[in-house]
Amino acid sequence: MKHWVVGFLLIAVPALAQERPLLVPTRDVDVIYRIAGPEGPLDQRLRWGVGEGKLRVDPPSPGLFMVIDTRTHRMETVRELDHTILQVDTAATALPGLPTTNIFIRRGEAEVSGLTCTQWATNDNGGRATLACITTDGVLLRAAADGRVLAIATAVHYDPQPEAVFRVPADYRRIIAPTVKR
Repeated sequence: MKHWVVGFLLIAVPALAQERPLLVPTRDVDVIYRIAGPEGPLDQRLRWGVGEGKLRVDPPSPGLFMVIDTRTHRMETVRELDHTILQVDTAATALPGLPTTNIFIRRGEAEVSGLTCTQWATNDNGGRATLACITTDGVLLRAAADGRVLAIATAVHYDPQPEAVFRVPADYRRIIAPTVKR
């Protein structure tokens, strides 16, 4: 399953346009997203620890979570079932969902889950027109393409995230993925 929301939230490219949204939260936040799955909607949880520069993704798959360190450009996927950690250098890997363009066009305001957000038109990595509704402090609340909502925040909690949320088990077997050159 593609976790395009993660890639969309991690983008950090220079702006060509005069105006653009923040694409990474500026404060700790815990968000539950309802994402469009092939067999129906699924829930995915994202927690940002801004002070540590880390993101934890809990996808709909039980026993699996990812910790992304935006400072070291490392993603660790933890599989509790077989006690393994797959480590990937994200600086050298194209993550799904990253827009190929850094042009954002403001399309007005909206309200999602009781929060105000600005709607931004952009393109995803396949060149498909995407509309992202992002708060002024960098939280993605809704993403849509082809007239269909792909992800929507159903709960947003601004609370300090404990460091333990972003720790991976030290005793798990670590597999380091080979570096992919672009």
